[in-house]
Amino acid sequence: MDAIVLAGGRLPPEDPTSATVPGGLTCLQVVGGRTLVQRSLDALSNARGIERVIVVGVPSETPLTCAHSLETMPAERDMIRSLQAAVARLTATGPNAATPPGAPPAGAPPADAQALVVSADAPLVTGEMLDWMRDRALDGGADVTICAVERAVMEARFPSSKRTFVRLRDAELCGGHVAAFRLAIVDRGVELAKRLVNARKNPWQIAALVGPGTLAALMAGRLTLAQALRALEARIGLRLNVLVSPYAEMAMDVDEPAQLALVRAELEARG
Repeated sequence: MDAIVLAGGRLPPEDPTSATVPGGLTCLQVVGGRTLVQRSLDALSNARGIERVIVVGVPSETPLTCAHSLETMPAERDMIRSLQAAVARLTATGPNAATPPGAPPAGAPPADAQALVVSADAPLVTGEMLDWMRDRALDGGADVTICAVERAVMEARFPSSKRTFVRLRDAELCGGHVAAFRLAIVDRGVELAKRLVNARKNPWQIAALVGPGTLAALMAGRLTLAQALRALEARIGLRLNVLVSPYAEMAMDVDEPAQLALVRAELEARG
């Protein structure tokens, strides 16, 4: 499986560290002696079955290392366009350059080929956690697989994490920062996908996108995780799966200074 690291986010101008970080890029903040994006690459280096890695959103001269084949490319205008550009790069120079009769067109990925997507601002993710995600995504048969963490797991591990949770009838979850998707679907449902990405930190906006009935069920606490997935699938036309992760680290990002301090303390404790 190939991997895409999304690293194009920028620190807000009012962030006190933005002036000290090259280009104001969040992923170039140094935490525990390494940049955030390098920590994502370290996790991928320790993961099984990874072939190529593309980092989207860092300057080409950024010093990066990875145990796998590594490329960088600039970020596009939004996350979905960045994913599309990365997939175009993967398939244009993939292993299918010469194709026998009856095979997919040159450069086209196999119908079931997937890519792992890792956010560059989740520095506590490890290779073991990526293995967990990769294995289940490959076995799950979904077009898009995302991970989530239950409130009890998150708050037991990081009581002061200040994550946003969505309350369903059978779970209370926050979103993780690792996903997987079939390369062949990257151009489907693009406009709705963009709206979902823009609303990803607001569960009410997400529910509103899938219809008033779903929103009403969510507000009343009647919506189950399975019902939420089916509603999204009906709108976007793709098979979706949510993996509830036992690893709180997969949902621990550094969006706020307090979260950055928490992560720094955690990495110091790890040594």
